[in-house]
Amino acid sequence: MIIHGKRRRAKALAAQSRHALYALNFFFSLHLAFVAYYMSLFLINRGFPQEFIGLLYAVGSILTLASIAFAPRLLKKYGNYTNLLVLGLIELLAFLGFVFVKDLTLLFALFLIAFIIPTLIAFSLDIFLEGSSRGDSNTSGIRGIFLTIGSFAWIGAPLIGGFIVAGEHFERLFAVATLIFVPFIFLAASQLERFRDPKYIQLNIPKFAKSLARNKNLRNIFTASFLLRFFYGMMVIYFPLYIHGTLGMPLSSIGIIIAVATLAFVLLEIPLGKLEDSLWGEKEVLILGFAVIALTTASLSFLTTTSIVVWAGIMFATRVGAAMIEVSTEGYFFKQVNADDTDDVSAFRMLYPLAYIVSPLFGTIVLFFMPLKFIFLATAVVMASGVLFASALKDTK
Repeated sequence: MIIHGKRRRAKALAAQSRHALYALNFFFSLHLAFVAYYMSLFLINRGFPQEFIGLLYAVGSILTLASIAFAPRLLKKYGNYTNLLVLGLIELLAFLGFVFVKDLTLLFALFLIAFIIPTLIAFSLDIFLEGSSRGDSNTSGIRGIFLTIGSFAWIGAPLIGGFIVAGEHFERLFAVATLIFVPFIFLAASQLERFRDPKYIQLNIPKFAKSLARNKNLRNIFTASFLLRFFYGMMVIYFPLYIHGTLGMPLSSIGIIIAVATLAFVLLEIPLGKLEDSLWGEKEVLILGFAVIALTTASLSFLTTTSIVVWAGIMFATRVGAAMIEVSTEGYFFKQVNADDTDDVSAFRMLYPLAYIVSPLFGTIVLFFMPLKFIFLATAVVMASGVLFASALKDTK
């Protein structure tokens, strides 16, 4: 009876932690969603040359990679709870700086900080979530809920942000994003203090490279996840530049289009996660997801209309593919690891900054040879390769 009582209490605490993490992910995503699709336009507005924006993102990504590689040392020394709170405070101060700072050099430094910190926060939340779901058979379902709650933020925030930033009032946008992040700090401080840190292992890159070479499934799921993040990088950097800078659509249209597109994540990720746990494996969903995202992204290069309805519809279709890939890669990967496998989790989260090194450099090279509108066709060709990697996976069902 005592053992059963302890198990029930442990499950209740784990569920409570998960609910807190769901809320944290909402505020975190809301905070980022307000500015993500306007950051490149903000930097250009403040004086950064458009042709060097991609390189700026690449520099931030290189520093982020180094930070993630170093993160287990800080986790081991200070713990995940303290680490998350410190990162949150730095993020808050950086966004506050965007409101008041005008100097280009300081803005460059703030951009790098605001680029690096969110990936480290996401890494920290991963460890909390994996610890709260250890031993649970519904990993994909839990991940699906976690991702979907974050996706809710990406519906409203870019839409509202588009109207806030109208007239290029970027300082207002960052002020709102700063205020939204305040509840994240208080919620993390009050709800996560009971977390018991696992044993953190410093990432050994040569050893991990050998592990990737030996484990075909790990290698293919890493590649699939990298391709999705490559897609996000290309869209975040070049989509606003194209529809606002080339087609002349107003800034508010960006928010409307992204809001509609993000509905795909909200509608699909929870049911897909549950179906992958109970009926399907992740492999079939991944294959279909890559096919959808490649075809729909390619079609963007041939859109010359300024109709918000048409753009929103096609962008929604691209996110249908992205949602299928996202929930499947997250579910498949985290079925293979647990909270103690910080080595693998560190490497998995390195894919995001790695993609943000490759995608802007890829975009810079493409733009040397063809107009901006064909950036989407080039991206689609890369995404189509994901079908091959997904097909090579050993399914979980």
